[in-house]
Amino acid sequence: MVDGTVCTGMQREAKRAKKAKRAKRPEILPFLPFLPFLLPASLSLLFAFLFPVLPAPALLVGQVAAQPQSAQSQPDEDLDKGRKLLAEGRFIEALAIFNRYKQAYPADARAYFHAGMALAEAGRLNDAALELNEAVRLDPQRPEHLILQASVFARLKQKSHVNDTLAVFQKGGEVERLDASWLWLLVDAFYRVERFDDTLHALDLLEKRFPDDPRLDLNRGQVYAIQSQFEQAQESFRKSIAKHPENARAHFELGKLLYQSNDLPAAKKALLEAVRLEKNNPQYLQKLGAVCLALQEVDEAVPYLERAAALDPNSPQINYSLGQAWQRKGERRKAAELIKKFQELKRREEQAEELERTLARGERMLDEGKDREARAAFEQIVQADPNNWTAHGYLAEMFLADEDWRNAWPHLAKMEEMDAESVVGNYLMARHWYLRKEFERARGYAERVKQSRPAHAELRNLLGQIYLGLGQLEKAGREFEEAMRLAPERADFRENLQKLKSIK
Repeated sequence: MVDGTVCTGMQREAKRAKKAKRAKRPEILPFLPFLPFLLPASLSLLFAFLFPVLPAPALLVGQVAAQPQSAQSQPDEDLDKGRKLLAEGRFIEALAIFNRYKQAYPADARAYFHAGMALAEAGRLNDAALELNEAVRLDPQRPEHLILQASVFARLKQKSHVNDTLAVFQKGGEVERLDASWLWLLVDAFYRVERFDDTLHALDLLEKRFPDDPRLDLNRGQVYAIQSQFEQAQESFRKSIAKHPENARAHFELGKLLYQSNDLPAAKKALLEAVRLEKNNPQYLQKLGAVCLALQEVDEAVPYLERAAALDPNSPQINYSLGQAWQRKGERRKAAELIKKFQELKRREEQAEELERTLARGERMLDEGKDREARAAFEQIVQADPNNWTAHGYLAEMFLADEDWRNAWPHLAKMEEMDAESVVGNYLMARHWYLRKEFERARGYAERVKQSRPAHAELRNLLGQIYLGLGQLEKAGREFEEAMRLAPERADFRENLQKLKSIK
């Protein structure tokens, strides 16, 4: 076996960062005026009613420039260029700069930290998690590293990893010392993994600094609502609206609660205001349509629900509500089509949830050393969902660990088809071609990984073996030496270097 444990580490990092199912509760992600690029496009507008004190780029450069310095003094010109591109929303260009910087200074955590930011906003959450893992490994004392890493895990519903990452903040006074920006991100992470007491505590700390911020009451209301403390939730939403009447989200959350309590006229009034403020929000339109149906105002409900369906045609709830509306209007054919679509969408959701449970079972079996059961679970997933990148990754990893490159290949090919930029996928490809003794192809993939993970000791050792296979002894020696420098405790790395010296 060649570096049998290497991919396990990288693959475990990757699976933490795969896409998670849609959240079952309202989003609480606060608008961060100086770090807007941290938010996915679908979430970054939730709190867009809040206006930054300074232009976002100015605050970004000022805040990020204060980020951690490595033990050695490094020239910051390239980092400054990358930060500027981040502030301008040019994430891929910024990433290229940070990757170049890593080649010169592979142990500087700042480049990995900022690369994680860029990748998260670019939608490459898998690679974002890998970069942030490196940032934390290289500089684990920086709270900013931990919070951003926890935020990525939280957005992907990786609760155990969030708790592990944020364990340091259980110490007295750690949370209190955070800057407001990172405290807001911590609020979001706590909420997403249902640590509601911690969420409320962080909001209390923010209130001491910014007592008039309408986000505080909005976020508190969301926490109270999810805990079924409906009176406190309504009071909080009303306070938020009083502070900032243009807060569409607060009107919507209030309308939902009033609907639950069967105060339909008040619910409709709140939801009408939410839709007035955000005309193209399908969630708001669906809820307003549902309230109109409850009020027997079918003719008024239909236009709202049709607009919602045009904006989000694959929402089960929207299709169900619209089907109910057409049913009440006597349009049975239209109603039947929509209810059939609703049932199909729900079936897909249930299938996706079942596949997630199977994936979790496979991972658990793998952790327990039950490889046969784990492999059976992963194979079941790819049969049901041929586009499940994570299951393909586990299967490829397991076959490569057994040096079975033939059975690994179909999974690797599918992974590359789905995500050719994946660090994990490219690393596995490098191992695959190395096992096949096609060293030039292996070198291409491994060097591609090196562009973003130059401080990965196992990768540098693999590159040494590849260059040895190519007969390029000098390059092999440099890679083995770097692997040993990065992981001096690894006897196998030292042995590879000593063997090479004996060849020379």
